[in-house]
Amino acid sequence: MSNALQHHRVSVAERAAEAVALVAERLADPEVVAEVAGRPDNHDPLFGATMWGPMTLSTGLPGTASFYAELARISPRWSATTHRHLKAAGAAMPSQPSRGLHAGPASLLAAAQGCGDHYPGLRRRLADWLADDQLARLARLRPEVGQGISWESYDLINGLSGTARLLLDAADDPAENSAEVERALTETLAHLVALSVPITVDGHVVPGWWVPVELQPVEQDRLDYPRGDFNLGLAHGIPGPVMILALALERGHEVPGHREALVRMVEWLIRWISVDDQGTYWPCRVGFDDEIADTPTESLFTRTAWCYGAPGVAAAVYQAGRTLDNPAWRAHAVRAMHDALARDESRWTLAGPTVCHGYAGLLQIVHRIGSAEQDEVLLGARARLAETILDMADPDAPFVFRHPMRYPRSAPGPTEFKLLDVAGILEGSAGVACALLSVIPPALLGDAVAPGTHRAWDRALGLC
Repeated sequence: MSNALQHHRVSVAERAAEAVALVAERLADPEVVAEVAGRPDNHDPLFGATMWGPMTLSTGLPGTASFYAELARISPRWSATTHRHLKAAGAAMPSQPSRGLHAGPASLLAAAQGCGDHYPGLRRRLADWLADDQLARLARLRPEVGQGISWESYDLINGLSGTARLLLDAADDPAENSAEVERALTETLAHLVALSVPITVDGHVVPGWWVPVELQPVEQDRLDYPRGDFNLGLAHGIPGPVMILALALERGHEVPGHREALVRMVEWLIRWISVDDQGTYWPCRVGFDDEIADTPTESLFTRTAWCYGAPGVAAAVYQAGRTLDNPAWRAHAVRAMHDALARDESRWTLAGPTVCHGYAGLLQIVHRIGSAEQDEVLLGARARLAETILDMADPDAPFVFRHPMRYPRSAPGPTEFKLLDVAGILEGSAGVACALLSVIPPALLGDAVAPGTHRAWDRALGLC
């Protein structure tokens, strides 16, 4: 291999094209990917979980299949590889499938939907399964609304917003649509509207998406938020429902109270724009006491990532502003992105090249908002962010890009991170390569863009 990944005289687009091609080569064989990513020593250093989930978008085969589907749109020669990964994912389907967008049948549907008009029978079966499962989850989770909700009730990763995003595409596709798909989508939108209605807790009126202490997902959260909290992250917070409600409305799917719910959610997010010594930002999470305080809370923790912080929130606020034709909301989103990029990079709290809390997720949001707004600052930042990602490439690593996982603070040694070999979209090399496509002219990767229906890979991130 040449040294183009490191050679600064080569254009960023050419370096990115070479990196994407190398990732495509390394991930091509599903059996090899499973062997490498599933090694016993390739595990989360905090919790011990393996970094290979074969039926997940985050670390597994639906994620790699989504990457190859994106390449196949550019050059049909990748269609056979896409098929291999989809077939392997289907074979890995457990008898008791997981729920949520990023795991189980829903993740396979997300990958298959990215393949244009191919696999209509598979897509129909998976859409039917998802609609039935969504309705069952709604029946179980609907009683939470009005008295505090769990993340599953609304978030993008494991909750009802992420799967609603797939139902939205299914409802608009004759090959996937059915009465049950329509019903599941409509009832989910109504559910998201309902949780936007304010509730009274301990004598205080607060947003209906309050997560009480007993529904916090992990013990540390119960300690950090003894009176519950309000999540502002795109991955697990209210920006997820904002994005889904805005996209659905834009595409003609509207339920009673839809527009009012968007206004309540977005105005609350705008109220939580905070200021520190480096400009404006959005905090990751807001405790109950912070929400009801008379004076603004100082120095709440933030990132500059897709999952948490200004980029993810800005993406949702921007989409809502576009849907409801609210220039002020769009301006808030663009300003937040400008301020985020102007912050000292050491305070971005990003970890490595990957999507979830790394540079690739930030790059994709900069690309999305910058392209929609034709904003010179954001469009100009793409090359800088891509170059940072490319400087993290390691041609000797099995998948080219490695995912850093933080060690426990007490761990010995000179670093707090363990570099892991991960294949999928959220935490893996496939997601990094997908994000790098934003800076590559298609001609550098192969043929002309293939015709037909195309559903972009970052639907799984709630970005379109």
